Amino acid sequence: MNVHVELLSKSQCFAGLSPRTQRCIADHSTLAEYALGSDLYRQGDPPSALYTLQAGRVKLYRQSAEKCQILALPYPGDCLGAETLPTGTPSPYTATALTAVTAVTLPPDALQSLLDEHADFQEIFLKLITNRLKQFVTLVHDLAFRDVTSRLAMVLIARAEVEGQPHDNGIAFDRLLSQQEFADMVGTAREVVYRTFKRFEEDGLVHMTRSSILIRDLKSLRAIALQEAR
Repeated sequence: MNVHVELLSKSQCFAGLSPRTQRCIADHSTLAEYALGSDLYRQGDPPSALYTLQAGRVKLYRQSAEKCQILALPYPGDCLGAETLPTGTPSPYTATALTAVTAVTLPPDALQSLLDEHADFQEIFLKLITNRLKQFVTLVHDLAFRDVTSRLAMVLIARAEVEGQPHDNGIAFDRLLSQQEFADMVGTAREVVYRTFKRFEEDGLVHMTRSSILIRDLKSLRAIALQEAR
């Protein structure tokens, strides 16, 4: 499906580009759909396309033997992929659809040509890569210096702030992840995540169902999230 310039202009990734650059990107992009569980690209693949999420959610994760580390959960409007295009090295992680996904897709060859021809796009692309790197550096810091309780609280706070909806008893959002995926995100075992969620519920901080998570006490959860291991 072809991409209209108006769609690009509404995206945070492309809003700052000149109309001419936006038109050129639109001419080389397609609007693609991905089913739940399908991969946009895999760890070890050649440099991927640049994807801009329009709808749905994706998990970015790195696999090593039996261990998995979820790196990020991009939101609609976020860009992902193509980080290794400048160096021609393999993709460092896999992107898998957590829900049905619609994304603007700009293939690697076209992306490289557009970067060579449009200085304003080069600047935006550099910012995208830099922001993703900062996100990964923050993740490394959290895994090294925060305990599981703090890391899980941080994940819940971050999701509540971006996608949470007001509720009579707090802030609610879709659960989206299994307990194993929460474990993969905070770098621990599923059983530890289960016990931590249980403790949060017993303390009146969180209520979780199969489909949603309700943050009952955002202030107390935030205090836990800010604690660093000593």
